[in-house]
Parts: sequence; C-alpha cells; structure tokens
Amino acid sequence: MKVTRVTARCLGVPILFPFTETPRTEGMLVCQVETDEGITGHGISRDQERFAVRELINREIAPFLTGRDPLANERIWNDACWELGMSYKVRDGVVARACGAVDQALWDIKGKHLNQPIYKLLGGASAGYVDTYTTFGFNVYSLEELVALARLKVRQGHHRLKMQVVAAQRGMDVSVDVARVKAVREAVGDKVMLMVDGNSKMDFTHARELARGMEPYNITWFDDPVYVKDIKLMAELRRCTTIPLAARAHGENLWDNRDMIMGGAVDVMQANVLDGGGYTQYAKVAHMAEMFHLPLANGGGWYLQNMHLIAGVANGWLTEFHLLREPIYDKVYLNPPVAQNGRLHLGDRPGIGVELNQAAVEEYTEA
Repeated sequence: MKVTRVTARCLGVPILFPFTETPRTEGMLVCQVETDEGITGHGISRDQERFAVRELINREIAPFLTGRDPLANERIWNDACWELGMSYKVRDGVVARACGAVDQALWDIKGKHLNQPIYKLLGGASAGYVDTYTTFGFNVYSLEELVALARLKVRQGHHRLKMQVVAAQRGMDVSVDVARVKAVREAVGDKVMLMVDGNSKMDFTHARELARGMEPYNITWFDDPVYVKDIKLMAELRRCTTIPLAARAHGENLWDNRDMIMGGAVDVMQANVLDGGGYTQYAKVAHMAEMFHLPLANGGGWYLQNMHLIAGVANGWLTEFHLLREPIYDKVYLNPPVAQNGRLHLGDRPGIGVELNQAAVEEYTEA
C-alpha cells in the first residue's frame, strides 16, 4: 500500500457558544491521506496557526509522504527528520501540529487496513471506554452563569468538571478566581471532582497565591499554572501547595516531556495528539510517564482523537470532554460519540472510528 495524495484544508465552523448560545466561528484543520488501495485516513489540528499548518502539510509534507508505505510510522518519522529537517524531531508549534494531523491520518489508515480501532493497536488497555472530565467553566461567563452551568452539568451526569481561572486582570487579582472556585464547589457539592485550568497564563507568585487560596476546595488538579509551563517553577510550585499539578511540556516533543517528568513538575502527565506529533510520539510519552508512576490524562480538548491514546495505554486515566469542541464535532462528523455519565464509549469501528461529514468539510473550507 502506498500514499497517493495528502491534502490539508482549514475550516471555519459556525457554532453556538455553550450555554449562552452566542454565535461564533471556530477554526480547525482537516488533513486527509489517500492510498492506492482506496483507504483514506484523516487527522485534525486546532485553530491556532492553522493556516501555517495547512501550508506546511500541502507544500512540504505531502510531497515527502507521497509514494510511502502509510503503515511504516517509525520509518516515516525517522526519514522526515533527515529529508525535511531535524525540526521534525525536536518540534513545537506549527511543525508539531502538522506532524500530529498527518500521524493521526496514518494511524486511521492502519486501523482501517487491519480492521481494528486505534486504541487496540496502541495496546488496548481499556475495555472499550474512557472516563471523562468535562471542561465547562469558561472565563467569559459571569459568576451566576458559571454556577448555573455547573449545576446543570451535574444534573446531566457530569461528575468531573474543569473550569478556567485567570478571570480578572490577566491573573493579577486572584481573589476573583478564588471566589469563582468557591462558588462552583458550593454549587456542586463535595463529591464532584473539580479541576482548574490556568492556561499557562500566570506568573509564579500569583499562581502560588491562587493555589493556596483554592486549597480548601478539594481541587483534583491545577492545570498549566505558570507561563510557558516552566518546569523549574512548576516543580517549585508543587512544593508550595497540596493541589496536584497537571501539564504537558511547552515543547511538544519527547525530550521536553521527558524533562517535565524527570524535573518533578507534574503529578498528572497530560497529552494531546493534535499538538505532539500524533499517536506515534505521544504513546512514547505515555510509557515514559508510566515508568514514573504518573497517570496520563488528555489536556487541550479534542476528545475523539485523544480518547484512543488514553484507552490504549495502561496509565490512561481521563479524557477531556470539552463543551466548546462538542458543537464543532457535531458539524464536521457524522454521529460522533458523546460523553454520558462520565464516559465515552469507543466502539469497534476501525481506525479513528468516526466519519467526516464531507459536505460540511466542503462548506466550511476557508481560502
């Protein structure tokens, strides 16, 4: 089997923002890899830098990949480092996202060729489902909206919730964040798991102040608490708080993730196959984390792709069911799975297990 065509396109997907129903357009990228045996695989990338990702795939990766065996993931990676440049191994940003989208498509092809879902090819550690946590609490919500939505999600069966912090003065007024966390905890009760996400937007001093202020509210983890996921500062923050820290490395490659693990910066290792070179590379990060007794959770959303990684490895724990991604999936896929009662069921369909809505892809393609 050989690759015959590789195409990437950017989409602008019209959605309604969760809870407020405000119209907005969300960006994403879709990469499709075709073969001479009629099998087509696809992968995706997020909105950030998507036009640069598209050009990198179409202009450089597509000519490199055409004619190659799509099942030879490791050979493709190693050849790319020499034929396209060493940045394809020690990568970040645009390169990492382009590699991630293409690698997802190759694993989709492999799964369809072998008639197996990706998670089984990665190890099949799960019994066909993953537990989820739900990212619901965005900073655009007022305190009243935040509390109302938290209560609604719990009534709907979502018992693991994550909310954004850094809600006021770019993280300089942590009292607002503490008040919002307190209000959500009081609204949902003590049995609901509650995580917070700093989105790597806080300096060390304010992250430490916020962590100490949140300690009475039984926080499961503090996600990306400091700028650029600074390993040294996160290790120091771990010594200053009882709240577990979670993150994936700022540089989405094996070595930066290795340094984060060995630097003692996290209690929960995170992963996202969109940003870190796909399944081929993040499976290795998962195994590194297992060696250090770290659970693996999906961070950064896009659960339909990441649930396969979490379900495939022995230390896979939670997949992030993101309310902002759900309406995007509803538009670009045909009957995508939805988290119910804290679980996503993967099923036995081969590859990624979901089918693109090609009409929607065509309609939402951006120039």
